Amino acid sequence: MKSRVTIIGLGLIGGSIGLSLKSSKAEIEIVGHDKNSSAAGRAVKRGAVDKTDWNLIGACEGAGLIILALPLDGVKEALAALKQNVQPGVIITDTADTKVPVLEWAKELPQGVHFIGGHPVLKPDRIVNGHGIDAADAMLFQGATYCLTPSTNAAASSLDVLSNFAGMLGAKAYFIDAAEHDGLTASVTQFPALMATALAAVTMQNPAWRELGKLASNDLRVMTETIPSDSKTAREQFLAHRVDLIRLIDTMTDKLKELREMFQREDAAALEALVDSISEKRAQWLEGRLEKSDTPSVNLDSIQSSTARLFLGGLANRMPKNK
Repeated sequence: MKSRVTIIGLGLIGGSIGLSLKSSKAEIEIVGHDKNSSAAGRAVKRGAVDKTDWNLIGACEGAGLIILALPLDGVKEALAALKQNVQPGVIITDTADTKVPVLEWAKELPQGVHFIGGHPVLKPDRIVNGHGIDAADAMLFQGATYCLTPSTNAAASSLDVLSNFAGMLGAKAYFIDAAEHDGLTASVTQFPALMATALAAVTMQNPAWRELGKLASNDLRVMTETIPSDSKTAREQFLAHRVDLIRLIDTMTDKLKELREMFQREDAAALEALVDSISEKRAQWLEGRLEKSDTPSVNLDSIQSSTARLFLGGLANRMPKNK
């Protein structure tokens, strides 16, 4: 009997996880569920899952690992539904980029269920073409940092399973405290989205937007790409990080005041120094020069093959046993 993995949410992330697991040739059965029946059908057609179930509980039946590839509000709903219907021994993880509230919601799960928060952080040079299941890619997580934030009741063996799972995707597992994770991602995920929203408000809510829009080009498009597409998800994300976002807004306000003063005194040297410094730091980040240069090279195929075996061994031990 194959080990079963269930993926709830068959969009870009969920679909890519399915495709990546399939490409590893691991002997697992992948069951999918998505509220959008069209997305579920395309996931089967693309080979991201073996089959789908329209019912969330039915899709999770018999699974040793349940992956909630959902936005923050979707994770909350799924955990609420599963808490009465999941068996001890099962591992549940998510992919949302906010972890503190998720760990809090997971406390309602039954004793013996192991929850480990997850957040795959794609490499900055990873280009995603399109969205949803149609843009899913088995190589999406290659070189990604896969953040893992375990709940207090997660057994050590379940941590091994998730660490090996990340390796199967081609990512590097990174265990981190949920509060520390959210404090860091507020600066590099939620704050950019908030600033993009503010920039769009300044330009697109301007009475002269009809004329401005005629001259707006790729620069504005790139700068506003991180605006949330779903208002409910944006509300949940922004409010979950409200303390950090208020602090960052204050910091940005101070930086804008510094720039304003540079313009007032026509300080060309200071402006050039700032642009040069930021350009170099950005280049270092994009080229991966923030990491230690003495990191040894690895054979990714070998790692994925060995972690697949470890993952399957650990997952088999988590499969619900038939009475």
